[in-house]
Amino acid sequence: MSPFSHTIGTGNPVIHAMTTARHNAADESAALAALFDLVSMGFAYPGQDLYRALNDGRYLEAAESNVALLGDPPALVEALKALAAGLKTLANDYSHRQLETEYNALFELSRDEAPLHLNAHLYMEGRPDPVPVYRRLQKIYREFALELNAEKATESPDHLAVELEFVAYLFDLLQLTLCGEREDSVERIRHGLAAFFEELGWVEAFIDALGQRSTHPFYLPLAQFLRTLLRQSH
Repeated sequence: MSPFSHTIGTGNPVIHAMTTARHNAADESAALAALFDLVSMGFAYPGQDLYRALNDGRYLEAAESNVALLGDPPALVEALKALAAGLKTLANDYSHRQLETEYNALFELSRDEAPLHLNAHLYMEGRPDPVPVYRRLQKIYREFALELNAEKATESPDHLAVELEFVAYLFDLLQLTLCGEREDSVERIRHGLAAFFEELGWVEAFIDALGQRSTHPFYLPLAQFLRTLLRQSH
């Protein structure tokens, strides 16, 4: 369930994989929207629907189709291979309960060491007070007609899954604008993306910390795929 009360998405990317071979700006924007949405879902709490998609091949199929739509960039293809191997391990060895347990241990609650919470302010220089961070992010979301859904959202505005869904939203908005299906300024959207990629600078520190802490077969290659995707998107 989206944490935002207004979205313009074309559907769940896990079950809607793009298969056209056209390579234009609108198609690339749509592919990037789907890929960021997939990674956002991957870092959200692993419910039953996500677990099934990870295990039955739909998640990987959607990722592969959208990477292909980008022209199969070599770095992204290599990162996707590692993710595919992790998904195979997940399908063979992990129950839903085990995936939930390990997600909690890594990112929520851990008896042995502090978890790697998925919140931006914890990885920013000086560990700032989260409240101004939340307010700044909420202002950015509102500038693009989004509000966090108070009834359904359980994550803070700086949670990785929320921030990545916002990037997916912007790429989706860009695609619709380029196709003439939405009246907006392409320049405004691209400027918003560039500015928000600066907001996501904290992700590098998070991925480094995850690599030092864990060899998890899904979350580590997912994080490395995200790093490559961010660099590709810039």
